Amino acid sequence: MQELPPAHTPRGHGARLRAPARRSAQLGASARHLRARNLSLVLQICLSGQGLVSRADIASRTHMTRATASRLVDELLDSGILTELAPHEGGTRGRPATPVAARPGGVVAIGMQVNISYIAARVIDLSGAVLGELSREGDFRGSDWRAVTGELAELALAARDAFVTRRAHYLGAALGLPGLVSPAGLALAPNLGWRELGSEELCEVFADVGPITLANEADLAAYAVAHPVPGVPQGPESFIYVSSEVGIGAGIVLNHQLLTGVHGWSGEIGHICVDPKGPPCTCGANGCLETLIGQRALAAGAQLDPDAQPSDVAAAARAGSRPAAQIIRAAGVALGSVIGAVINTVDIPEVIIGDKLAQLGEGFLDQVRAEMMRRVLQARSEPPRVGVLTGNQRLTLTGGAHLVLQRLVDDPITWSSRA
Repeated sequence: MQELPPAHTPRGHGARLRAPARRSAQLGASARHLRARNLSLVLQICLSGQGLVSRADIASRTHMTRATASRLVDELLDSGILTELAPHEGGTRGRPATPVAARPGGVVAIGMQVNISYIAARVIDLSGAVLGELSREGDFRGSDWRAVTGELAELALAARDAFVTRRAHYLGAALGLPGLVSPAGLALAPNLGWRELGSEELCEVFADVGPITLANEADLAAYAVAHPVPGVPQGPESFIYVSSEVGIGAGIVLNHQLLTGVHGWSGEIGHICVDPKGPPCTCGANGCLETLIGQRALAAGAQLDPDAQPSDVAAAARAGSRPAAQIIRAAGVALGSVIGAVINTVDIPEVIIGDKLAQLGEGFLDQVRAEMMRRVLQARSEPPRVGVLTGNQRLTLTGGAHLVLQRLVDDPITWSSRA
């Protein structure tokens, strides 16, 4: 619509000029964007405060007026995203401050995983609390993908029914798979024997579970390390997370963001060759890293039962088993060599070893560190750092739920308007 030329505007009759529709739309979009950004900022501060943040604290940290900060908090309260806690004395005169925090069970998501040895679904709320989890153990190598994912969908639905209240904002679920995974689907999961599964096929199985995000299991585990609380990047800033069981994978994080590559397939360190004449791998090549340090490869090298865990290999080495000690040393050298090459490529010198490999003990870690020092070019100026995560935390489940919850943190205006 064009503006009426001033010369044709009747004087004294109250006629007003209208702004062009495009400009009005732009102003409306800008206002919405600003409100969404401010709501997201306020929500992040509340989540990071662990129940100790008040409206006055938010105003101080954001440089907003008290009235603006209070209005934004009230909007998040009214939507059921936040809740008020009992007032506490702040050490200053006046009324006690009233902290605000994520409402327990108010916003929830589900993390799901298909592992070689189990399937599981974990329900987590916006505070990071695990509300419940259901799982089933099994041997899923060479399995039928429809049967396995169908059973996992049933587990997820049962978990949702058991642990999610009717008043909750349920955002959906993420599915972690071992292999080449992207938003387009699963290209290949060698140890499962699955290949060329489109996202539509997979999501159809989980239609009743809700919106589904597909991701690599190691990437989701790394995301959980970087974001130990939903919406709050309080973990290490940049690192390489090594995930291990039957297969070996890695999640690479740069500035708290996953470095997934063009297709989402980065981090497949288990299929980097360490011995061209080595044993055949499930991927079709020979001498891949996981043929030496995967769970079954370690058990075979230590001359133990095929189902022996890395902790069993470490125990055998401590008891004097020469084969066990030799395979641990060889595994440390192989992993150190591969990680050294990755560090030389992406310039991220912090490594976190999780899951089963950490059970191999300090002797294994010493071998990893020594080999990395030999291989990493910048080792003299900045030695690479190697840490471990102990305990069976199933970080893929946590990372999946946290990744879904991040959607609300990034754009709470969408969800607050639904309340």
